[in-house]
Amino acid sequence: MTQENTHKPWRRNPVAWLMIIIPAATVVAGFWTLWLAASESGVDSNPDTVRRTAQIQVTSLEPDENASRLGLSGRVWLDGEALLVQVLPSSGTVAPQLQLVHPIENSLDRHLDLSPDPRGWRADGTLVGKQAWHLRLVAADGSWRLVGRYRPGDTEVQLEPSVSVQ
Repeated sequence: MTQENTHKPWRRNPVAWLMIIIPAATVVAGFWTLWLAASESGVDSNPDTVRRTAQIQVTSLEPDENASRLGLSGRVWLDGEALLVQVLPSSGTVAPQLQLVHPIENSLDRHLDLSPDPRGWRADGTLVGKQAWHLRLVAADGSWRLVGRYRPGDTEVQLEPSVSVQ
């Protein structure tokens, strides 16, 4: 028997390509991860202005404390094609703003403008989608803030200050 020389060029060997592609993909993924970590990306789920000091993020809780001092609470009802918002005791005549804060990606956040309604405030819009939302009802001047959490399927959401002042 004669044995033929079946030596193929390295370009035709799939194992050689794996030895090139896997390390190259690892290097590319490493640079991409480094870029994500160093950039100002839209994954910060807190829409407040945040002051970063060393490794600590500091935000003002003053609007939450003011809402607690005023004894404010709220309720959001999902009424088909619109949202009904009620603040107790009355929040005044200037419409607050209802913010829908996406729990992960702040580029998906939405703001609903409220208009007067005999039962409180009304927003033309719904909480479409199969995702949860952090709801924030903020005074027009930013002096107080109420928060709550919407889960898909909820028809009513309770809004309260995130801190209590005693």
